Amino acid sequence: MATVLPKAVKVWMGANILQIEFDNGEFRYMRTHFIDDYVSAWSPKKGKGKRRNLWLMPSWEWLGANARIEPDGTVVLFEKDVYTAQELWHNSVTRIDLVSGVHGFIKDDAK
Repeated sequence: MATVLPKAVKVWMGANILQIEFDNGEFRYMRTHFIDDYVSAWSPKKGKGKRRNLWLMPSWEWLGANARIEPDGTVVLFEKDVYTAQELWHNSVTRIDLVSGVHGFIKDDAK
């Protein structure tokens, strides 16, 4: 029996982070492909083939993304940057601080 994954119903993008609302009511967050490649470009090992991204500031990416959600839950940004339903669910996390690079400010026991 195949596992049925939640599908994206709404998506917002700001500063290269996607906020995804799924049909099960859960909100999750993940980095865009561009920012993953941008961060990897600084690495001597992971940066091969990605260093061209260093010519652009990461802030350009989130302007005018025009997110489109396909019936199968796939999200398309800029008409060519494709995020499958599986990728959105498995690569996203429930807390934005886990993808933003700002760690340590949100405590699990905060009230």
